[in-house]
Amino acid sequence: MTEIIRYKTKPLDCWDKMKELRRLHFKRTWEIQKSGGLVAMGIFEWFLALCAGFGEFSNPSYGPHFTRMMRDTNKAAKCFEVAEAKGFSRSICASMRCHLGQLFMGLTEQGPEGEKIKPDFILQPAACYAMDKTGQIVSEHLGVPHISVDFPTKDNDATRKYLLAELGGAIGQIEKLTGRQFDDEKFIAAVHNEWESMVLWARICELNKNIPAPLSYRQMWSLRIPNVTMRHTRECVEFYKLLLDEVQDRVREGVSAHGYETCRLLHMFMPPFYFTDVLRISEKYGASFIGGDGAFAAMAAWTIHEDGTWEAARTPTESGIKLGNRRDALESMVDLYLSHLPPSRCNIFVNPNETIRMVHDWHADGVVFMLDQGCRTLSIGQEDEILNLKRSGIPAMAYDGSHADFRDLNKPTVIRQLEVFCQEVLGLSKIT
Repeated sequence: MTEIIRYKTKPLDCWDKMKELRRLHFKRTWEIQKSGGLVAMGIFEWFLALCAGFGEFSNPSYGPHFTRMMRDTNKAAKCFEVAEAKGFSRSICASMRCHLGQLFMGLTEQGPEGEKIKPDFILQPAACYAMDKTGQIVSEHLGVPHISVDFPTKDNDATRKYLLAELGGAIGQIEKLTGRQFDDEKFIAAVHNEWESMVLWARICELNKNIPAPLSYRQMWSLRIPNVTMRHTRECVEFYKLLLDEVQDRVREGVSAHGYETCRLLHMFMPPFYFTDVLRISEKYGASFIGGDGAFAAMAAWTIHEDGTWEAARTPTESGIKLGNRRDALESMVDLYLSHLPPSRCNIFVNPNETIRMVHDWHADGVVFMLDQGCRTLSIGQEDEILNLKRSGIPAMAYDGSHADFRDLNKPTVIRQLEVFCQEVLGLSKIT
């Protein structure tokens, strides 16, 4: 029997506020046009401040019913089947197939209570080929303009100049398409918010280096959502300030996510959206998932040091940088997304020591990977990462799955794999 230490635990006070912001985002999708706002469709979890320069807007990313599909496998199955019947095979990104299935089923423009929207345009940062092509298909099917923004994964003078030109060009295109004047003051304020939201989230992630971890990774997976949908808003900034204060209090009081922590695990890549309970399987052995790059990397602003260490970045205000005009704000946004997101998410060979450093910095005892059948871009190099960890003496395991297509994951097999990992590799026993 595994001997465990019991810690204090309690629910998060900020949890209801997070759920309120999620509902607000969904509500805005269907109501924003009534108040004169724009609907900018496309998977752009980045550069949200760009649209804020045109005033209020909504962004039904991944299709407006994506979350509901992930909670209802029957609806999701039909959605995937419709996309596949149109020729989009299971080798294509699962999220994009869900997006296209909604489109071909007529759900993209249809609200849950009969509301109707039509996007004003598709804005698609080309973070991967599947996203960009999906944006083009949605544009053609709905008969709305498509704006593509190339998103480099390297950070150098050439890529910075290129992305700066791309973002400036997108502003001009949207002005021409909508007849609206870009408001530099609104844009600058939104850039500050985007920076601050992402830095605050990085500081929250850093607090999970403490023993016991004040948050579980499953909690963090939900708490990251405002940063996905509305990081450019003051509402998002204020939420993460509240959350940071609360998590700091939990650290001071020794409050843990579960009340026990026999072993600390990292989950690399996204957990399956339809089966986030995968992060609970190890809990029967007292092992807690305390983090992973799926919530740490894309939602936070980091300074990645040469030795692989992750440190929360500083906002422009904290660095004494004034954003006095549009050019300043655009350059700051380019800096945020090229210099302060881990580039290894799309190219592990950029810094092969990042995961090892993450293990050491977050005091992890093991690492679990999902080998995603539905995202070729972010899963690149995972096998090399696993070998690198094992050569360093760090226990690691992998399971097959997909972040969005439940048909690519065998639950009983994955449960058994994780239990064997806990028992035979980590040497844990079930707690009583």
